[in-house]
Amino acid sequence: MDKDTYDLIRAMPPNAPDDACDLTDLDNDNIPWERVPKIKELMQGNDNYVALQAAMLLAHWGVDEGFDYLESFACDRPPLTENWMPHRLRSYDDTYKHILDAFVGYWARQATDSDMQGILARARIQRPINRIIQLAGTMPFGIEYFFWLVERKGFTEYLPALKEHLVAILKHPELHHWKIADCARLLMKFDPAFVEQALATHGKTLADFPEK
Repeated sequence: MDKDTYDLIRAMPPNAPDDACDLTDLDNDNIPWERVPKIKELMQGNDNYVALQAAMLLAHWGVDEGFDYLESFACDRPPLTENWMPHRLRSYDDTYKHILDAFVGYWARQATDSDMQGILARARIQRPINRIIQLAGTMPFGIEYFFWLVERKGFTEYLPALKEHLVAILKHPELHHWKIADCARLLMKFDPAFVEQALATHGKTLADFPEK
């Protein structure tokens, strides 16, 4: 990534508040909206990694084109096999986790702008988030960062996908051990009978999967 591109999608503007960690943390009044046309151009370029980075930033800012790119990336393309964004400790690819964060960021930005936009965005993010939940059933990346939407915001439309996710990861506990604990504990708050039955199918109880 060259310096101009890096500055475009990483450099904080002069008016950024001190408590903002990166461009996704900025309030609408502090976002450098003048960069958006050039960031959109990056999504059309030949560097797929840069295009994805640009799309995630735009989605966090509530820009539809960024969301559309990410939805297509998650839902309409074969699963990513390259390690574009390694987990900082465990080294497996965390790209889809970052995409999931961008979908949540898109909803949050839209919901901040107006209640109706938030309702519409909530409906839009369901398809790609369900796809990422499905991918997390066979890939090592985690999705627990999104669970607060289900638990605290009442996004119970994801419970069916999360139940399927729990069933899938229970088949390979050596790969998903800590993910089983996170998902099982979330689902226990909504359907404990399902969780207990899913675990019992594999001769397990929740005590076999302590929190990490």
